[in-house]
Amino acid sequence: MSKKIFFYLALLSLTAIFSCSKKDNKTVSTLAETPIAKAQYDASNYGIYKGVFVGSSGTIIIDISNTSAITATLKIGTTTYNFTTTQTITLNTASTIAFTSGSNSFTFSVDASGANPTITNLIIAGHPEAILLVVKETSTALVKCFEGTYSGSDAGTFNAVIYNNIFKALVKSTTTAGFDATADGAVVSNVISAGSVSTGETFTGTLTGNDFSGTWNNSLSGDNGTWNGTRTY
Repeated sequence: MSKKIFFYLALLSLTAIFSCSKKDNKTVSTLAETPIAKAQYDASNYGIYKGVFVGSSGTIIIDISNTSAITATLKIGTTTYNFTTTQTITLNTASTIAFTSGSNSFTFSVDASGANPTITNLIIAGHPEAILLVVKETSTALVKCFEGTYSGSDAGTFNAVIYNNIFKALVKSTTTAGFDATADGAVVSNVISAGSVSTGETFTGTLTGNDFSGTWNNSLSGDNGTWNGTRTY
């Protein structure tokens, strides 16, 4: 092989490696590693709320005057819904806000301290029986959102949030009509343990970087299987 050909091939290899490295770094950098919630709103109704969507799959961020506006952004696959409201709210006051984006809408409620954020009256065109789970992000606890699936005796969507070692998941079957559940638990030394009191499921698994996976069992029916997911927000 001539020196010119060898040099050319070596240059191509280095270029490919550098390009892949840049791409990987760009992918990682899109996921926040620090909270955007402001410290002065940590114990108030103002601030940032993040969560996950099932009824297909997606994520949401709600900004309650953490900046100068009250907005919500829901992402389902490649579609983004930008929600707004005409309401104004007062700091440190229990709030109920009606959000709209065209024909889509939902109602967000939260206590004066920022506790118990809930979503009701959810209407997303093309996504019947959808559910949203949201939690409050604070300046010291980043909320990470994961999208995944579960399979085995039953199958469907398994989306979760992890923050401050707390684990909350939304489970919605794609094979059993009308089945959905919320699982609550914790992450200790990257080991996930959660359960749904109402439906009998328990979920155990492992968090590895931006991915999680594990097994599930239902103590009432004997059903079981596996679950996995990836952080997308």
